[in-house]
Amino acid sequence: MSADREAIRELVGKYQSRSTPTIIVGEEIMIGFDPERLDKMLGI
Repeated sequence: MSADREAIRELVGKYQSRSTPTIIVGEEIMIGFDPERLDKMLGI
């Protein structure tokens, strides 16, 4: 992230996130990591 300014702009501008990981699956956004929620987002 620190080497890719465009990725930082997208993360902050589009997803209102300043944290990693920020995981996008379809229309859902998860900021931080929650393995149970990720499974649900992925339909597992």
